[in-house]
Amino acid sequence: MKELTDSFGVLGDAAVLRARLAEDGYLFFRGLLPVDVVGDVRDQLARILYDSNWLAPGTEARDLIASERAVEEGSPGFFGAYTAIQSTEAFHRLAVRPELVDLASRLLGEEAFAHPAHICRIAPPSPGANPTPIHQDYRFIQGCIDTLTTWLPLSAAPPEIGGLRVFAGSPRLGVLPAKASDGPGMMRAEADEEHPEWRTASYQPGDVLLFGSLTVHGAMPNRTKQLRLSADFRYQAISAPMARDLLGTGKPHYHPDVPDFPTLTRGWSSTDCIEIPAGVRFVDRWDPRLDDVPAPRSRFAYA
Repeated sequence: MKELTDSFGVLGDAAVLRARLAEDGYLFFRGLLPVDVVGDVRDQLARILYDSNWLAPGTEARDLIASERAVEEGSPGFFGAYTAIQSTEAFHRLAVRPELVDLASRLLGEEAFAHPAHICRIAPPSPGANPTPIHQDYRFIQGCIDTLTTWLPLSAAPPEIGGLRVFAGSPRLGVLPAKASDGPGMMRAEADEEHPEWRTASYQPGDVLLFGSLTVHGAMPNRTKQLRLSADFRYQAISAPMARDLLGTGKPHYHPDVPDFPTLTRGWSSTDCIEIPAGVRFVDRWDPRLDDVPAPRSRFAYA
């Protein structure tokens, strides 16, 4: 599998970044975020997982050695620990770091904001847990086709722990057919998993992988004894449409299995990191299983 191209050296050149995003469908930045900030979030989440018996007793929480109690995302026993994680202000505040919001705004050419549904991925070792199948975010996010996703490793994520891989150039394929699958999201894009343009890296905390909603991506199996911790944050222009949630707009990830934000945010210093700006226009959702998906033209001119 090929190595991701590091774009940190051209971080200040928005035109070059947009051209690379249009060509490859992704941008990768080594060390974009402060390691100590990411490490603090990891340590807080690791303590929650240790106290929830997801980590092996007698081990250091920050080593993330999985116990037999660690379960696949969405399974019975998952939501107690995940609710505590979704109650952690430092995790949500990571999504609105200026390094991320400013990057999204420069790529989109206007002011951007982070979607409130900040996702923490906790990947136990395989084969007990299925990795996230390859997919395109657009079927799930909907609304604006130019919604951008950032994937952040919260702990070291070499390929053997199930780091993310992306199919370079895949947005030019358009919206691909999808079928039911095991693993988070429960849908798999019908793309060539053996294509030579699949790319990944040995990720470290502070690294950021950004990609568009048509980029095919997915996780690899976790072949270690550790949990992989990562985060998915999504950004769109304030002027662009946002899809309504089925159970209300601006809800936490996995709501209603996870309580609503008024419960999660009790005791926080501020809730600005999970608020949708005034003036955002909302549109209805469509069935993500549709074969004929409405896909407006992208400003990144992938085709």
